[in-house]
Amino acid sequence: MSKKLTNKRLNESQRCEIISKLSKTNPPSKRVLAREYDVSEVAIRKVWEKRDSILERSALLSEEAKQKTFRTSVGRFTELEDMLYIWIDSMRHAKLPVSPSLAILKAKSIASTLSISNLDFKASWQWLSHFRSRRGLQKMLLLEKELRLTKMTQNYYQC
Repeated sequence: MSKKLTNKRLNESQRCEIISKLSKTNPPSKRVLAREYDVSEVAIRKVWEKRDSILERSALLSEEAKQKTFRTSVGRFTELEDMLYIWIDSMRHAKLPVSPSLAILKAKSIASTLSISNLDFKASWQWLSHFRSRRGLQKMLLLEKELRLTKMTQNYYQC
């Protein structure tokens, strides 16, 4: 009787763990790892084959995002998105809020410095939404209304 396979997906964190285990001097077999993570051996082989791209993309994700990311997609303008992510991260470390409209303006600015035409790259709200989901930034960017409300309350209490 054959064992019924489930369509379990690995998250980014698990993929990184598998790569780490397979990179050791005396690694476990792919079959052992497949049983440990309850996936097929083919899934483990694919993780190992794509290890460079997995490690590259997961380097830009937080641990929380790695736990939640099961499928990944790559944006069309990866260099632009990398630069924007670094800028947002630096703003976050400086404890400065980044509104969605500010992120879109910065993306347009980066696009012009990279000589990407306005016809090719339109920093729309939909693009920003996809960018945020690709990079795990759902909680980092503030809503514009919240930002305005914060500024209004700060001005109110300064009077």
